[in-house]
Amino acid sequence: MIALLLLLAFVLAVATGVGLTLRRLYGARSEGISPALKAALSAPARSALETYQPMSRLFAEEDFRFLSGLAPALVKRLRRQRRHVMRLYLRELQADFERIYAFCRALAPRSQDPSFATLITKQALSFYGLFVVLQMRCGLGWFLPVRVDTGDLVDAFDRLHQAAQAALQAMASQPIAASQPA
Repeated sequence: MIALLLLLAFVLAVATGVGLTLRRLYGARSEGISPALKAALSAPARSALETYQPMSRLFAEEDFRFLSGLAPALVKRLRRQRRHVMRLYLRELQADFERIYAFCRALAPRSQDPSFATLITKQALSFYGLFVVLQMRCGLGWFLPVRVDTGDLVDAFDRLHQAAQAALQAMASQPIAASQPA
């Protein structure tokens, strides 16, 4: 009976997560393109891989191995503090991703690339899937594969960022139809 209740709770939690992810993906669309975000995408900047690289080193086994010989209580406190830092990184990464995804959704109707909408939707599903898994691992304390997951998550963000830059450049190089003689 308890196993059935736990299974039901797990299924309900997964369904809620999927529902929230889909709501976030297909929720209210922004009407315009933010000039500040457009300028930020146009300007050369560090890649997301460089910006969020420290996140992948938060649970480096060497740190915990070094401290395990000294004081087990210190290791526990370090894990708790790094889990907090990881959640802050994830929150910032999610905010950055949502800004660029909203921008891409505003660009999609104007894009000349017919696969642009499909590309950004795939990237969003990939990002949010990895994001949910990483949040669960942080919450439950499963830190072993975090390094791989953060790399994949940041890579999904970086691919969306590159797609947004490419679409913005393609739109800038398009000739304006109204100025051409008929």
